[in-house]
Amino acid sequence: MKTRKDWFRDASLNDEAAFRQMFEYYYSDLCVYAKRFIPDLDIREDIVQDVFCSIWINRKNIDFSLPMTNYLITSVKRHCLNYLRKQKSYDSDPDVIIENIPVYAEDHEDLFMLHELEDLLAKTLASLPEEYRIAFEMSKLEDRSTAEIAEKLGVSVRTVERYRNKAVEILQTQLKDYLPLIYLFLHIRF
Repeated sequence: MKTRKDWFRDASLNDEAAFRQMFEYYYSDLCVYAKRFIPDLDIREDIVQDVFCSIWINRKNIDFSLPMTNYLITSVKRHCLNYLRKQKSYDSDPDVIIENIPVYAEDHEDLFMLHELEDLLAKTLASLPEEYRIAFEMSKLEDRSTAEIAEKLGVSVRTVERYRNKAVEILQTQLKDYLPLIYLFLHIRF
């Protein structure tokens, strides 16, 4: 059985079945993601279809060693912003885009690859030095005060701040391609 990684590679080799599987797996989630930028469902669907058409047309020139999900998300975002620019309705104020963030798909079943984001965040947190991870989790995920964390860890408040800031710095570097989604879907306040 082919994995999702195989779909991308096989599509580059003219495998229409692999491309169709990739399209069917990602299409609805990418339409939900596009809702951040474009409220109209028909336009979002057209944009996502355009992304897949572009991938198929340019399949010989695309670096399929890149992470597929990241590539698709970036492509959809770029197409949405290009559409908005052409419509002269693009506002550089990020709050305008953030107002349109979907929490769930229209059918309330498909969270946008949420399990993938959670897994990625969990793996990245697990790779942090223990002090950094604990300070980050207690601060950002458990919403504990710096003083509470310092008391629990038996260190100064300044040390907790340093641990937390270092953890954020590492996460921002390692998850840079996924930060908008992680910010939005997991409500982490960096």
